[in-house]
Amino acid sequence: RERLIQSFQRPASVLFSDYKDKSSIRKILDFARTHATSADSLTGSRMMIVGMPNVGKSSLLNALRGVGVHKGKVAHTGAQPGVTRKIGTTVKIIEGEESGEGVYLMDTPGVFIPYVPDAEAMLKLALCGSVKDTIIAPTTLADYLLYHLNLYDASVYREYEVPTNDIVQLLQSTARKTGRLQKGGEPDLEASALWLIQRWRNGHLGRFVLDDVTEETLEAQRNANEKVAISVNQGRKMVKEMRKQKSREKHLNAL
Repeated sequence: RERLIQSFQRPASVLFSDYKDKSSIRKILDFARTHATSADSLTGSRMMIVGMPNVGKSSLLNALRGVGVHKGKVAHTGAQPGVTRKIGTTVKIIEGEESGEGVYLMDTPGVFIPYVPDAEAMLKLALCGSVKDTIIAPTTLADYLLYHLNLYDASVYREYEVPTNDIVQLLQSTARKTGRLQKGGEPDLEASALWLIQRWRNGHLGRFVLDDVTEETLEAQRNANEKVAISVNQGRKMVKEMRKQKSREKHLNAL
């Protein structure tokens, strides 16, 4: 699957990494070092981390700094989007040599896509934590998660309930077994939903991606992105024409 994505993104270079895995962090550092050497800059190279909210940009920066120059964390991290609020100062991740000042990295706030193509795409983003958990009802997210858990392996939640398609049944059982109860002993479904979602995010309910990554689905996504780009460009042209028309009318009224 990784090789498929890499080939699909050519000629751009794609590296897959885990900030907890030093060997994968070294691959990024090697890539940055090669780029810096080819740039041959006396002031060093400047890099920027850009991506969706809550995908681990700050964690990656801390890991690159730790492995690259053996220094501690400088970027704050958290489980919810929006921890990084502004563009930070540059942080050295590779020491300089005689030919330059090394490589510096800049952390940035998450950048959300301007247009979400469909409801399922939004559910995926919310389930991964790219939007705040208050945007979409936790029980709705948990229901979507249950759908994927059943596709992956229904036994991953057997500790709480037998395989089921009923999210209420699963949440009620989870609430009773984890003590998430309201007054009178009623199951707290929302708290149980949030707890299950966080369990999955932490890797305790299986490790799998929400997208079906195949050549066909990647090609379909590319076509969909092209259509969105065309729609956005058409919208910009319409706005531009409207402004021109207003300017003409204003000019004529002034005569």
